[in-house]
Amino acid sequence: MPVKKKRRFSGEQRRQQIVRVAERLFSKKGFRGTTTREIAKKAGISEATIFKHFSGKEDLYRAIINRCCDDAGGGIAFIKRIENKEGVELFREVARFFMEKYREDPSFARLLMFSALEERNFSDIFIKSKGMDSLNYLSKRIEELMKKGVFRRANPTLCARAFLGMIMHYCMLQEIYGFKRFMDFPQEEVIDTFVEIFTRGMSKQGGK
Repeated sequence: MPVKKKRRFSGEQRRQQIVRVAERLFSKKGFRGTTTREIAKKAGISEATIFKHFSGKEDLYRAIINRCCDDAGGGIAFIKRIENKEGVELFREVARFFMEKYREDPSFARLLMFSALEERNFSDIFIKSKGMDSLNYLSKRIEELMKKGVFRRANPTLCARAFLGMIMHYCMLQEIYGFKRFMDFPQEEVIDTFVEIFTRGMSKQGGK
């Protein structure tokens, strides 16, 4: 019986394999509870191979953030998704983006929760890079609507956080805490409701 040849990975394929395995383990056991030796065992490689591609856990964490947040061209996927949207459709697309992300990849949200509880500097890496860039971009778009007289005047950053907060809280309860087993709603109904609450509250006709 012929011996089955072991699949050989290119350098980039091996790197991505390590990132995927590390993300799964980090999201289940946290950073402190996961060792590079365990990652190597799960990936079927030596620990030395990990250090050939990554300097350590922090380097791995940065790679996970890039994999989860960037598009194929290396840009921030969130910004690319909404940059050509206007008006109500802008906010609908923001909500749709995060709901899809949470549903398709809840492990990344778990990883962020673990890192915030264990080692604050790891969650800081996300906030200072992709997280802050996304928030700043949405704040800028909201400020533009204020200048046009569509939205009433307020702190645009707080407004952006308020809108994202509704979405993130809902997604976290549904996907991480398991609320969807007991109380689930069609995605478009949730989007319509949250967008209407926010845009009506921000509308000049409905406020100051």
